[in-house]
Amino acid sequence: MLSFATVVYSKDFPLLELQALSFARFVDPNRVGSIHVIMNDIDEPGLRARIEPILAAYGPLRSKVELLSGDDVLLGPGHCARRPRMDQLLIENRYSIPVARKGGWRGNNGYRMQQVLKLGAARVAASENMIILDTKNVFLREFEDSEYFAVSGAARIPFIGVRSDFHRNWLCQSLDALGVPHPDLDQLHTTNFSTPFPVRRALILALLDEINERYGSVQALYASHRRPSEFMLMNAFCLKSPEGYAPWFENTANWNIGLWPSYSQEKLAAQLSRLDDPCSLTLGLHNRALSILPGDLRDRVFSELETRGVCARSLAEDVLTRTAALSG
Repeated sequence: MLSFATVVYSKDFPLLELQALSFARFVDPNRVGSIHVIMNDIDEPGLRARIEPILAAYGPLRSKVELLSGDDVLLGPGHCARRPRMDQLLIENRYSIPVARKGGWRGNNGYRMQQVLKLGAARVAASENMIILDTKNVFLREFEDSEYFAVSGAARIPFIGVRSDFHRNWLCQSLDALGVPHPDLDQLHTTNFSTPFPVRRALILALLDEINERYGSVQALYASHRRPSEFMLMNAFCLKSPEGYAPWFENTANWNIGLWPSYSQEKLAAQLSRLDDPCSLTLGLHNRALSILPGDLRDRVFSELETRGVCARSLAEDVLTRTAALSG
């Protein structure tokens, strides 16, 4: 069984409809333990009202879907080892401080809370094997559980070298957050840090226990001066263990197509050419990347979604237009 979690905020929620339709088209309900849609927004009632009508798009999977508040995965019984008064004021009630208020969960920084909520999702997953998604991820075909998890139980995910400055910084910050000595980063390969991200629930729960022991709660860690990332924290946890990665992750090929606004036109075209490969499994529809695609490549995206039975071209265009209006 697989459990899925998607964290959604008010600037990208329309994309959830395409993801839901791809679930309905390609994912067998009998192999799904749970699908959690977790809100990351200062205005949860308003976002809930926008998301609830979308949930019907999950079709036969609708009964597996639960829409959750950030509180459900961060402030439930046992979720915090300590809740100092200052944390309650500056984290849990940040929305009440006009000069400090941001757009994410309870008025916190949305980018950092996105990571916190992805970790918190493990607390509600219905199965050991879970897949963390962003709203931009759309399935392109049917798949077997074995494409995401090995017989040993290890999550199957591409490994990459530590080449970019941001990758190195995320990893170093995560190692420091858990008190892990730095290995030779020039020789190290870590999991990638993009979604879909398969992971065993037990790994995240053990990681959260350690974070709680050190910081009181995962949200307190992210509210501190430290700047880890959710996926590099998982890597740091593995690197701290004598067993290393073996129980948790296994290297595999990358069958996920990603479109990022930082990509050149040539790289965007190269990514979309992978749609010709029948092994390609998901498409990451980053809205700002789509807005800079030439007309022929945009047509390719819309045509693929229609041809594969995810949705009509007109619906895909409408969803992306609405998302563009929200994100500016």
